Amino acid sequence: MQGDMNNSDTALAGNCHCGAMSVTVPEEPVATFFCHCQTCQKVSGSPFSVELMCPDAGFEAKGDAAVYTVSGDSGSAVHRYSCAKCGSGVYLTCDSDPGYIFLKAGALDESVEVKPEMHIFTAHMQPWVKIDDGLPRFEGMPPAEG
Repeated sequence: MQGDMNNSDTALAGNCHCGAMSVTVPEEPVATFFCHCQTCQKVSGSPFSVELMCPDAGFEAKGDAAVYTVSGDSGSAVHRYSCAKCGSGVYLTCDSDPGYIFLKAGALDESVEVKPEMHIFTAHMQPWVKIDDGLPRFEGMPPAEG
């Protein structure tokens, strides 16, 4: 999902709506998905969120972030980072997934090449959302590989 970035060491870059908070990630995502969980619906004000799961090695966030922590379905903490100025959600981390950050696709500078691979938490999907993209669907988290 290599975008046309000015810095060749950066696979992904993005920012909040007002530009006060920015992120860079040197690693390509290991997974990209539609999340239909109730928390993503509430914090996005939308029926789902599109997330990119990226290794956190070399991840950098600049600017003032507000952090909102909730308990995820695993029972572990989910830390949601948004711009302290405009409130735009930019990324999150999950205690159940150490070593990864989850970027919000809408925060990316170049999102045209984002290609979600699955739908997760479809048990909470809004009944008026119709999925006809042929992607795998999981009522909760997908099974762990390995």
